[in-house]
Amino acid sequence: MLEPMPRGTAEPLRDRATAPVVERVRKRHQQAEDHDLELFPAPEDIYGVLTYLWEREGVLERPVRRLEAVTQRTKEQEQRLAEVRSVLQENNLDRLLLLRRLRELIDVQEVAVLEACFRSDLTGREVGIVLGIESRGGAALRLRRLRLAIQSKWELRTPRLAKAHAEREAEETSRVRSSHLKVRQAALHLLSVRAKFISVEDLDEWWDDLAWHLDGHDKTSSEQASTAAHLRQVVRDIQTQAALEDVPVTSDELALRYFLDAEEAVRRE
Repeated sequence: MLEPMPRGTAEPLRDRATAPVVERVRKRHQQAEDHDLELFPAPEDIYGVLTYLWEREGVLERPVRRLEAVTQRTKEQEQRLAEVRSVLQENNLDRLLLLRRLRELIDVQEVAVLEACFRSDLTGREVGIVLGIESRGGAALRLRRLRLAIQSKWELRTPRLAKAHAEREAEETSRVRSSHLKVRQAALHLLSVRAKFISVEDLDEWWDDLAWHLDGHDKTSSEQASTAAHLRQVVRDIQTQAALEDVPVTSDELALRYFLDAEEAVRRE
């Protein structure tokens, strides 16, 4: 179950914290005699500023290219070339700073929207289609990853911490793969006796997704983890419905054995 983030964590895509960076790039364009400066966006409009700089890259690049094209440069021209190159490099680094901040703001916005989607009872499959994610588990996994990035103040984007996180993920990947054969076998057996269990509308979607995973979509470690998650949900839904109706999960002996095997397989996950 996904725990909600505290409300009020979403930030606007308009951000005043980067105003000093924006002022630096605006001043460089002013000094380069950018004739379109009256169109320069408001300092807090990061996306607008980035778009403006992208569309007018030539303002700072042209002086560099023009001097580089001179085959016999004077000492003054060499000095001028070094200066305009330095300005261009500093400007591009500032553009990266703005891009990084925009990505952080979008992460926060996406978490807020994903949480709103799940609160409004959209299914993982419906959300995943929009995001280009095929499985229901993938949309929930994306939300968890974004939350982790935000809660760590994006430190996981730094090489050292990203490496440590990757090592932990590699251990998890190895664990999932080692147990996947049993999960897959249990899921196949359970699907073969699907008709022997209580029919529930919501459960049908989990059954279908589980069958989809087993049909050649459980090759990667994330797909295998999702397969296990779907099998676990099928087992839980059967148990829940049986408890609500105060009946056994199934009256079929073979189906019960397969159910207990599935229950054991996902318990180890």
